Amino acid sequence: MKKRICLVLSLIMLLSLCACGSTKSAALTPVPMPEMMYDAAAVYQAPMEAVAGSGLASYASTVTVNEKPAAEESGENEARADKIIYSADATVETTAFEETLDKLDKLIEKYGAWVESSSVSGANYSDISRGRRSLRSASYTLRIPAESFDTLMQGLSDLGNVPYSHIYTENVTARYYDTQARLGSYKTQEQSLLRLMEKAESVEDIITVEDKLSEVRYNIESLQSMINNYDRQVSYSSVYLSIEEVAEYTPSVPVNPSFGERIAEAFSDGIENAIEFLSDALVWLIEALPALVLLAVVIIILSFPVKKLRAKRKAKKAAKQAVKTEEKK
Repeated sequence: MKKRICLVLSLIMLLSLCACGSTKSAALTPVPMPEMMYDAAAVYQAPMEAVAGSGLASYASTVTVNEKPAAEESGENEARADKIIYSADATVETTAFEETLDKLDKLIEKYGAWVESSSVSGANYSDISRGRRSLRSASYTLRIPAESFDTLMQGLSDLGNVPYSHIYTENVTARYYDTQARLGSYKTQEQSLLRLMEKAESVEDIITVEDKLSEVRYNIESLQSMINNYDRQVSYSSVYLSIEEVAEYTPSVPVNPSFGERIAEAFSDGIENAIEFLSDALVWLIEALPALVLLAVVIIILSFPVKKLRAKRKAKKAAKQAVKTEEKK
């Protein structure tokens, strides 16, 4: 009886896969999925007359032929909506940091978005010690309904200057419906196994069917989780936003600047860098002045014993030289 059960299970799987393969999803791009739990080759290796006399075999043949995956029942000619994931990176410059953050909060509330993560960096000791203005920055990861994605991206210009913005798209239509078709196939197997369990006549047969049923249900849960994840990413787009406080906005650069414009810009940048270097050096010199004065005092104090020691050495050397001179005479 156990051999008959295994053969019937293999037949169910093979016929279910054939039904699934007839759908449009067979032409879609495949993705790595959990492996099938049954060996379909067993059906070809076993003579059909070995199970022909079994009531379970005739029952399994009936349910697998008559039942179709959920994706096929919905209608093969029905148009399938594209599944596209949108995301974006953007940088916003602002001269009014607090005001910009308030505007962003209102923008998030207006479009029904929510903040997945955020961080704000404040004062920098190095800049403050050098007399520079302390500039702040903030990073946000936003999730926004897909239908409001374009509108929110256009509204970023209301927050300040947008020197950088890039939109990414990922079309997961093929993967989505391929996963959905596989899920329908496994659900068909689940129903067939449940009905097959009702036909089982012994505890051993029930245990065999339950083992296969648990494997099928594990695959169903995995595939359903993948579909739910796709649905979340398609329904809610991601925006990675960086807000930077600046003294002045980044000037717009000509698309094709002339040679003279490039020379003028390089000269201007060189003057700015030189002024910044000299100012930093002057600030450093002023900061280090007390230490330099103290170091000079220490050097002067230590120079006196050094001078005395040198004078003694010279006198001693002169005395030895005089003695040698007298001895020669």
